[in-house]
Amino acid sequence: MQRARPLRAHTLIFLFVISVALLAATAAGGSEIGGTPAPGPAPAPTSPPPSAGGASPVASPAPVFAGSPYPMSAKGWVFPLYPLSRAAPRSWWSLDQGVDLGGTANQCGSRLVELAVASGTIVHEGLDGFGSGAPVLLVESGPNAGRYVYYGHAAPVLVPVGAKVAAGQPIADVGCGHVGISSAPHLEIGMSPKGAKNPLDMPNVGETSHESLSNLASAYKAATVAAAARRSAAKKAAAKRPSR
Repeated sequence: MQRARPLRAHTLIFLFVISVALLAATAAGGSEIGGTPAPGPAPAPTSPPPSAGGASPVASPAPVFAGSPYPMSAKGWVFPLYPLSRAAPRSWWSLDQGVDLGGTANQCGSRLVELAVASGTIVHEGLDGFGSGAPVLLVESGPNAGRYVYYGHAAPVLVPVGAKVAAGQPIADVGCGHVGISSAPHLEIGMSPKGAKNPLDMPNVGETSHESLSNLASAYKAATVAAAARRSAAKKAAAKRPSR
């Protein structure tokens, strides 16, 4: 009898452990008879591993606004002025802190709308010399993730500070009249220096303007190629229609 007591105690402990384990398994994965496991939380997105040699991972592409009139360019920007037919050609652009570009006939307001060049968040409005409504976009995906892009001489702003926007989404109009220090309606668009931590950290003249120009030129080319393809497709479709 003295040997039976410890045996019974061990048996009860063993059965208790098994019962707890079965209850935990059922709660996590459902019962075995017709049970369906409850869906767990989606795994957090992870960055792709660095490539061999310690290179930085490639940034994810910027989401494009469903109604964007232009495709994403190879440099990761959407052209920022719409409609393309009213935007001044590449030969008219000039360099400043950023890049000055505008309409073919000083169009402004709803006649020349400014688009987000990449997806991100509007983090600030109003810049010294650029007007009280000049929006600043913090780019959050694509090759320029983490950089600030400013839209000088814009008015009015179409989205509030804190708004999440996608590439190609309207965010402001080209300001009419003198908005900030300007002689005619236009957009000055530029990027903050690399490593800038504040949307008010503006670039010096020539510091990032060539980088902005390269992105704009790529975006303009993508927009013009897409527009030419649409015109060609429309002509072909018209030619196939039976004449009356």
